[in-house]
Amino acid sequence: MGGRSSKKTFTEWDLIKYSNMTNIPLPTVENIYKDFITATGNTNKMDKNEFRRLYKQMYMNCQYGNTPAPFLNDHDIEKMSDHVFEIYDYDGSGKLTFEEFAEIYLMLNHYAGTTPDGLTRRDRFNYILDQYDTTPEFITCERGQQIFNYLNRYNNWPNLNMATSNNDSSKPVINNWEYHWNKLDDGTGRVEKDKFLDYITKSNDYKRYFDPKLI
Repeated sequence: MGGRSSKKTFTEWDLIKYSNMTNIPLPTVENIYKDFITATGNTNKMDKNEFRRLYKQMYMNCQYGNTPAPFLNDHDIEKMSDHVFEIYDYDGSGKLTFEEFAEIYLMLNHYAGTTPDGLTRRDRFNYILDQYDTTPEFITCERGQQIFNYLNRYNNWPNLNMATSNNDSSKPVINNWEYHWNKLDDGTGRVEKDKFLDYITKSNDYKRYFDPKLI
């Protein structure tokens, strides 16, 4: 998740499932990808302007049944897309791959919570992990570090001086990835994926990212 470690190109993802999770028709998803490849000359790199364009295109094609996406003006969409672009641009290169874009759009889906077909944010997160990991039943220490650091960055915790947990306003949120990893690792250097998912979707420090009641 995030970074440059995807093992699959977008065409190798389960695009039917991706379409269902984002509520964007499959032909639209496929055409957006084809247009991107044509526009970038097969480099698979987009800058912030291209990211804005694709983000808006995806958003405007998202719908539940016959219900279109809630209205956002161009300024709001650009502000949102610029923010998430900077979160994912880990190396400061000003470039992202299409796979990173697809991941961003899926995880920052504008319809929080559970979709009409019962999919949750946890389901979407699990789907993304499956696109990146070569050991599908486990999360390695390296992957755990990447994921924890991504979530910290998403929540902007490095810039918060007095961040607190949800249950105790006097208790600082701990954003050191090793602290959380050591609570899960039994010494083997890897953690069962279900155990890892349970922790980051239910612990006080991370559940805000997944629980729509807290967003």
